Amino acid sequence: MLIKFSVKNYRSIQDRQTLSMAAASRDKSLPDHLIDPQAPGLSKIKLLKSAAIYGANASGKSNFFLAAKFMRDFVVRSATEIKPGDETGAVPFRLHSKNEKEPSEFEAIFIHEGIRYQYGFVLDKKKVNEEWLTAYPSGSPQRWFYREWDSEKNGYEWKCSSRFKGEKDSLMEKTRENGLFLSLAAQFNHEQASQVYKWFRNSFVFINFSGLNDFSQYTASLIEDSEDLRKEICRLLSKADLGITDIHIKKTKFDSSDFGPDFSEELKKALIDQLSDKDLYQWSCMHQNKETGENILFENDEESAGTVKIFSLLGPLLVSLIDGDSIFIDEIGAKMHPLLVRDVIRMFHNNQSNSKNAQLIFTTHDTTQLNKDILRRDQIWFTEKNDAGATILYPLTDFKPRKDESLQKGYLAGRYGAIPFLGDFTF
Repeated sequence: MLIKFSVKNYRSIQDRQTLSMAAASRDKSLPDHLIDPQAPGLSKIKLLKSAAIYGANASGKSNFFLAAKFMRDFVVRSATEIKPGDETGAVPFRLHSKNEKEPSEFEAIFIHEGIRYQYGFVLDKKKVNEEWLTAYPSGSPQRWFYREWDSEKNGYEWKCSSRFKGEKDSLMEKTRENGLFLSLAAQFNHEQASQVYKWFRNSFVFINFSGLNDFSQYTASLIEDSEDLRKEICRLLSKADLGITDIHIKKTKFDSSDFGPDFSEELKKALIDQLSDKDLYQWSCMHQNKETGENILFENDEESAGTVKIFSLLGPLLVSLIDGDSIFIDEIGAKMHPLLVRDVIRMFHNNQSNSKNAQLIFTTHDTTQLNKDILRRDQIWFTEKNDAGATILYPLTDFKPRKDESLQKGYLAGRYGAIPFLGDFTF
């Protein structure tokens, strides 16, 4: 489970910004929204099951999401998909000349298998400048490894603890400038590195609206493979009042003959390389004719955009709840009714549906969720731009709102910032 995520000098984020999932100790409201992490050294700390990030358009909400996703993807891909000489993909803050020449920094503090870890790296477009891993297996910090680029020696200075067990020298030699030592060590089955890598690969999950086709395929595959998940997804779709009575899945193989005349040869080749030999899933929904009682099959392209989104989200959401993942969702309220969004949030707060302490972090403009019965005050965060055009992330608790304060009214009135200044927005 996530404790903190920090980022510096990435996209619209200039200075270090940190999202903390640690609960405010003095706030006794909504105890079901809290997690007892049960990790050494954290006996007095409670973590939050969810966090909401609000802000005006272009304030940097999605860039914070992208920063966390970049960290996850770089951990997972750097040893296997990034080739020698490739750029890292870092995108520094561009509205100040000094930042374009400085590296980006990412750090996550999290708990996996009962152990707290602090892992991070600093990188520019060409190479990793620093990388570190500290573990707390008994509550006290143990720095397992640290590497730093020495420009004078044109190489890395390494510090590896004896507590970071197993072969290290050959792994250090194999680590490329544009790759992570953690990722490489995990590829060679280093036991301790593999545990950290697995959290990033399996338990740090990201969903944004532009990738819904992939997630609809994932949800369809779950329905095809698991009768229990099929029943639960059908139950939730029925509860969502979408008029769906059943789901039909047809598993097929990719057929390159389906390409139309508008596909370029380059695009055809890319899709063939990506999809050949992979299972594809065609999903359709059953609706009942209220007059005759007959069940009518609707193909997915006949469903509303909202229905497609809900169907696509249910698979990864349920798996995250089952596995106890930390899942980020960008713009959770897009094309979904606020009451459905509220039900999704409540799934994570419910001790029965969320017995593994999964966490939901989401960005949204949906102010109806700014309600003391839905979110604690320490679960609410805001983004806004400063005078330099840089994103600032800050919690509602900075404003010390009263327990009986209407958070929705306060936010829309500009009491907490993070709203657009429209001026005379008329025609």
